[in-house]
Amino acid sequence: MPRPCTVRVVIPHFFSRTPAEEGYGSTRGDELIRGIALSRCIGSILALARSEADDILDIGSRTIAQAPSAAFPSPQLSGINLELHVFVTGEQWIKPVLNSFRGRIHLHRQELDNPRLLPASARDFLLQAEPIADLSMYLEDDLVIGDRQYIDKLLWFMQTTQHGIGLMPHRYELTGEHGTARLYVDGPLRHEFLNQFQSPALNVAGLRFWDGQIVHFDRSTNPHSGSFSLSRPQVEKLREQTAWPIEGFVGPLESVATYTVLQQFPVWKPSWACREFLGIEHGCPSFLHYRQHLSRKIIRRK
Repeated sequence: MPRPCTVRVVIPHFFSRTPAEEGYGSTRGDELIRGIALSRCIGSILALARSEADDILDIGSRTIAQAPSAAFPSPQLSGINLELHVFVTGEQWIKPVLNSFRGRIHLHRQELDNPRLLPASARDFLLQAEPIADLSMYLEDDLVIGDRQYIDKLLWFMQTTQHGIGLMPHRYELTGEHGTARLYVDGPLRHEFLNQFQSPALNVAGLRFWDGQIVHFDRSTNPHSGSFSLSRPQVEKLREQTAWPIEGFVGPLESVATYTVLQQFPVWKPSWACREFLGIEHGCPSFLHYRQHLSRKIIRRK
């Protein structure tokens, strides 16, 4: 029987009740909204764990019974052993939410003079932790994974591309509208900026997924998604560096989430036509207001 897949996840969590001049999500919105997003983020990650067997509460006989082996959807990973680490600094974190997950997460309390270094601290722990997990994941604290096969898809892609390419999800916000349900918030960057890091290209590969469908991928026009995932060989490759970037791509937050991978590997995303293959929800929307201020144009992206 194959061993379960090991997954290690880190989340830097920061919430300031005194809004700073620089408007990251951690300094916007009230505590309730931020707390809901954080809770959804953690809950969605913990829900990715998977085991060979599940239990059923047999109310009639007042026993715990073992469920039959799952046959749908056809499992690609027999099990997923998941550990989740949340990094905080000082008193600038939402205690009721993290306390509600006590025993299910590892809480790392740090004292940093500059809280903007918290993402780098979480990232560095992830890359240095032993033993190296089969999949190492970094997420900002308001991202929600709604796809039960999220890990399966990442590992399939990494193995298929021989661990030489970084894969990022498409990040979106829910609009609440019937006509356009989602706003994808990481659209194309300016060419003169992006070309410093990689040359974007559409439909660089079409790969056949387990279900037989061909999934097309782009060398992304915007590699950012507030998260990254690395296979064991990719972590080993990054460990060859003497240091990992804190700056280099927009700001510290974006550099950790994106440049950590981008400075070593080309970054792909599913093509726009295949965007449902790998997506992640921005659970504390901060881009929807652009829909009111920017002109609308229809572009059919392949």
